[in-house]
Amino acid sequence: MTTTPTPRIPPLPPAEWPPVLRALLADSHQDGPGRENLFGTLAHHPALAHAWLSLARVLTHEGTLGHRRRELIILRVAHRLDAPYVHRRHRTPAADAGLTDVEIDATAAGLDAHPWAEEDSALLEAADLLAVNSPVPDGLWGRLARSLSPGQLVELLVLAGQTATMCATLNTLRTPSDRQPSLLVLLDRERCCSAGQCVGAAPEVFEQGESDGLVGLLVPEPDARYADEVRFAADLCPSGAITLVDHEEATHP
Repeated sequence: MTTTPTPRIPPLPPAEWPPVLRALLADSHQDGPGRENLFGTLAHHPALAHAWLSLARVLTHEGTLGHRRRELIILRVAHRLDAPYVHRRHRTPAADAGLTDVEIDATAAGLDAHPWAEEDSALLEAADLLAVNSPVPDGLWGRLARSLSPGQLVELLVLAGQTATMCATLNTLRTPSDRQPSLLVLLDRERCCSAGQCVGAAPEVFEQGESDGLVGLLVPEPDARYADEVRFAADLCPSGAITLVDHEEATHP
């Protein structure tokens, strides 16, 4: 039997996050589920959270490495640093980036366990070294430079470092992985008529603005234990401003 260690600093619930942090989560649906405990941990230091997540958004949405390369690096660094939260969290983005289940599993195995292409192999070798702050030899650097521009090489180093920092932080704090949400909540504030019935039905998920009375989302991907309340809230909404999208339950441990 396995047990989940008690987090050293429990993640704050979304209702206690600063508004800017809730906005960052709400605006990044494309990044997939599994970020609530990470955000809740960073919420203990709002200024640092904003800086950290701003860098993460640049690497994810404005980076030039490409999605496949980025996810290979993240998965490999997470494996090397024994960070299951990060590795599990990035399985879905990696699949979206075109990595197969076999390739994703192979990022957590020996480099000779899978017939990697030359570029993939170089990226994974670099991730192994960067994860533990080992020097990158000239030969490997030359292989990387054959397919990456100077800007991409810099981005590779920053990405590996940012991932290692995340792994060390979450491992040390024993931050638990999120439960896979059963729903994605979409809220059309332009249609909201300020009735507030959803807030009464699911206060863990919805909040009502004091100034304009419009409803806002505390968390767009609520824990499965709130699913019934959220569905009831959507049924109660007189303006039809709430749309629910069902997620398939995660199949990977």
